[in-house]
Amino acid sequence: MKETEVEKLFLQQGFVAGLIRSKEDHTLQLTLYGVFTIHFSPNVPSRCLLLELLDVSVSELLLYSSHQGCSMWMIQHCARDVLEALAFLHHEGYVHADLKPRNILWSAENECFKLIDFGLSFKEGNQDVKYIQTDGYRAPEAELQNCLAQAGLQSDTECTSAVDLWSLGIILLEMFSGMKLKHTVRSQEWKANSSAIIDHIFASKAVVNAAIPAYHLRDLIKRFTSDILHGKDGIVKLCNGF
Repeated sequence: MKETEVEKLFLQQGFVAGLIRSKEDHTLQLTLYGVFTIHFSPNVPSRCLLLELLDVSVSELLLYSSHQGCSMWMIQHCARDVLEALAFLHHEGYVHADLKPRNILWSAENECFKLIDFGLSFKEGNQDVKYIQTDGYRAPEAELQNCLAQAGLQSDTECTSAVDLWSLGIILLEMFSGMKLKHTVRSQEWKANSSAIIDHIFASKAVVNAAIPAYHLRDLIKRFTSDILHGKDGIVKLCNGF
């Protein structure tokens, strides 16, 4: 099957074909080796992707850290790789919509982190998925939209690529602290003053011989979880500055 046919297929299926291309493309993109269909029953075919084999996920890295958090080098590496992948994705007009530690995997071959699982992705301005993002990594506007959908109500506005940056902010904060923050980000304290909670987390952990000053990471997370950058050019500037 030609690459253009594969892209059309996955656009119809709601996947983000922009990140599934040949091995000659950018190393941060996920490599698609093929597509095939399994017929478990006559009327319900299952379409399957044959993707490159990746290694450990950020979720596993957090588990291995024994609540001590990841090194600043690893956090910086992850932030840069994911930001560059999101810059490409958002430039193509897509929102990942399910960014979480389990969906960020390390590629030993390319020595970078890659994004997987585009099952909830949608074209910005044409959101055809009612419920997006995973609890604990769900942006406030997505939380509101999900609640309205559960009540059978229509939201006046659609979610944008900003929800991906919000999720990334929480992921980076978890990598730094070594703690799962699901209950923290759902608390009234977080909603009232997330900046103060982020300050407390950074103040309570000593950082020695960091690849970058810890306050750079702190300020980046604050930007993601409060005044989100909505412009597509803004995320490119972040890639260059971090």
